[in-house]
Amino acid sequence: MIEARTHEENATPKATTPETITTSMIIEDLENGTDRNGIKEKYGLESWEVAQMFKHPALKGRKARKVRKMSFNFVDDTATVDPNQTSIPTNDAIDTSAPVESEFTDEQINQMEGDAWENRMKNNNNNFNI
Repeated sequence: MIEARTHEENATPKATTPETITTSMIIEDLENGTDRNGIKEKYGLESWEVAQMFKHPALKGRKARKVRKMSFNFVDDTATVDPNQTSIPTNDAIDTSAPVESEFTDEQINQMEGDAWENRMKNNNNNFNI
């Protein structure tokens, strides 16, 4: 005689429902990308229980955050800040003998200087109004 497998043998074990589930636990799950079905499985809940939970004002309308994973490891290989640094370098530590290239064009610098001059003139005129 051949014995058939029963449905219970193939079923995945149901998670045990914790005694207390907090809104912050559910919000954290949503932020980590766990949707309602995932929450249902994680805590071993019934569909109606999940629906009831999401009627709470803190959870109403909240959706699982989309978590995107890159298909490669992205590594920052630029110079990093020393975590043991305790001070900010001052002008004394900066080499001022080398010419510094501006990140702005001459036209942009002239525009900024012109805007600053106009603002100074406006402020001076406002100070002399009676």
